Amino acid sequence: MVKLFIKTKVAIVIPEPDIASNTIWKGLENGSYFKESDQTFDSNMVFQHEKSPDDIKIVFSKKDGVESNHLEKKIQADLFIVASRHRAVSGTPALLIHPTGNWSKITLAGRECELSYTSCQALKFGLLHLKNKKEEYSLENYKVDLEITHHGPTSMKCPLIFMELGSSEDQWKDEKAAKAVGEAIVETAQQFINTQNFKGECFIGLGGNHYAYRFHKYLMQNENVYISHMAAKHTLDDLNKENISQAFTKTLETPIGALIDKKGARSEQRKNAIELLESLGKEYFLI
Repeated sequence: MVKLFIKTKVAIVIPEPDIASNTIWKGLENGSYFKESDQTFDSNMVFQHEKSPDDIKIVFSKKDGVESNHLEKKIQADLFIVASRHRAVSGTPALLIHPTGNWSKITLAGRECELSYTSCQALKFGLLHLKNKKEEYSLENYKVDLEITHHGPTSMKCPLIFMELGSSEDQWKDEKAAKAVGEAIVETAQQFINTQNFKGECFIGLGGNHYAYRFHKYLMQNENVYISHMAAKHTLDDLNKENISQAFTKTLETPIGALIDKKGARSEQRKNAIELLESLGKEYFLI
């Protein structure tokens, strides 16, 4: 009998229109990490992890990743990880991770002034696993990047992150790099499931550029520090109590405060951010 509702701890999403995502799936399928289940989603077979069939599942979305708000209509999960392409004009080969949401105007799908739910643990686990896979697969020409919060989906109630392969079609079809991203996704899912009772310090990030250089560096230098939603310098003029509050309430681990990139924000932007944080009773640190 086909089960109509899908329940799992981590759902890994493969958007069908996405070239990179399909290459990532090919690597996972060839590696025999997953087997067919008796469930379907979007008219496709759902796959379950060989060793953790109830906890980690692969679902295929008919929609592009940024528009997959329909996932929760049939899937109940503690975390969604979307395997995705990354596009950049530079074409720089990269392995990337980030939360989703629009601080103000829509960047690519989702709703205006709406951030998604996310997990700072999943973000850091994923970043570290991408770094490990870059070394394991000798991807010397690939960068590992942490991106600020951007694009959809924004209206889902379950935490989600994007893990991406970029930044042009040449990389989207790179089977070795795609296998690295796929394995990093699975290992991130496993670590998320096996980690109980968060004991770290979670923050949001304010300032800097799209690739969150200073926050990335700070995470690597401080083992106990985690980060969730991040707003780049160009969005700080639109920072207000509503959207900054979402960054706190929509993080699974409840951030204690904010890290402010002191070189990546103008003085008036820092002043406004600090006033908002103080009004919410949150700590802040200039880094």
